[in-house]
Amino acid sequence: MSANAPEHRIGHDVDRVDQVSSVLLLGVAVVGAALTVAINAVLV
Repeated sequence: MSANAPEHRIGHDVDRVDQVSSVLLLGVAVVGAALTVAINAVLV
């Protein structure tokens, strides 16, 4: 489906269709921060 097609825009927002959701990005950031702290604690 083309991005210019009217059906593409009806009832869809950016978070659900065109990009990764904000909740998923937040989860990745939290997990990455936790892993960084854990690895740093093991190495130091």
